Amino acid sequence: MNKFLITAMLLSLGLANQAHAQKKNTGNKAVVEQNPAKEIEKAKSWLTHIVASTLNKANGMEENTNEEAEGKHKEIYTKKYIAYKNDAAEVDLDGGMTLKAFKNKWAKDFNCQYAGVGTGYLISGTDYGFIKVTHCDFKKKMGSSYMFETVITDTESNVSYKRDIRVIPSGTSFLIEDILEYN
Repeated sequence: MNKFLITAMLLSLGLANQAHAQKKNTGNKAVVEQNPAKEIEKAKSWLTHIVASTLNKANGMEENTNEEAEGKHKEIYTKKYIAYKNDAAEVDLDGGMTLKAFKNKWAKDFNCQYAGVGTGYLISGTDYGFIKVTHCDFKKKMGSSYMFETVITDTESNVSYKRDIRVIPSGTSFLIEDILEYN
């Protein structure tokens, strides 16, 4: 065969493959753009369920499994958030760090103003009744995580806790990456 003809065939084949790849990528892009809505809804559903069930089980409002009673429950927070929140809960307590030291340690990773210093996880009350998530709306995507504007309500005391909760995909589920505690 003529070198010119072979080159022309290869070029046309290459361009055809490139056009097919672009069409395929465009097709995949459309699929990717549809999946975030499903992923956001999945994250929201997980968050509303896990917050209520975790707090209600911790307060004895729901039955604990044998594994949970033995402290082997599945973690719902990232390890980094656990370290941060544990430090925040112990600020100015015996063995805890000062507020200044806490901010110096965590300011680059978290908004320390809304850490919930001196309080426990998810809500600031220690004695509470039955917990419900009464509001959970998607706020924004931050990298690979999702931020939800959330209100957690103690239905017996009629106390509501406003939180922005950021979750990140983890395997087939999610983990809480940060909580901004406004009250």
